[in-house]
Amino acid sequence: MAKDRQKRAVAPVEGAVEPVEEQLIEGEHGIVLMSWEFFERPRQERGRIWYTAMIVAGGGLLLYALITANFLFALIIVMFSLVLYVSTIFEPARVRIIMSEDGIEVGDSFFPYRDIDKFWFYYEPPISKNLYLEFKSMLRPRLRIDLDEQNPNQVRQVLAQFLREDLEQVEEPFSELIGRIFKI
Repeated sequence: MAKDRQKRAVAPVEGAVEPVEEQLIEGEHGIVLMSWEFFERPRQERGRIWYTAMIVAGGGLLLYALITANFLFALIIVMFSLVLYVSTIFEPARVRIIMSEDGIEVGDSFFPYRDIDKFWFYYEPPISKNLYLEFKSMLRPRLRIDLDEQNPNQVRQVLAQFLREDLEQVEEPFSELIGRIFKI
């Protein structure tokens, strides 16, 4: 069965990246077409001013929530503060992405191509070099993958064999922009 799968050809696309015989690697989900590692979340450089501003803003919002007896809001502020604190203490882990003929494996999760609706890039080096995957299911959030040092044209060639590219998406998603601006 494994040998049959190794010999199975992927439908070629003009200019598509095809695995070379010497590079033919059989993964858990078919022939590996491309792989690399990236940080699971952006690494933020935060200075004293940022920490001071966040403590003042968080403290002010918490005080306001307590004065107005809005305890749910107070709980949300405390939880948000804890998440920021934990993300500051722990370095982001390196995650391996494997694009194979059957789908995309990100860390321990596997996403078959049939579950992915489309992909697009936001590529503005050195600020942002990201690949976005949008799923067919409304319950699954958009997935951001850092391209690191990968050539986006090679990634595009691999993905175009299986998925459609959303060429109308030219801007960074608003939530990503806010996260990058406020370093959260």
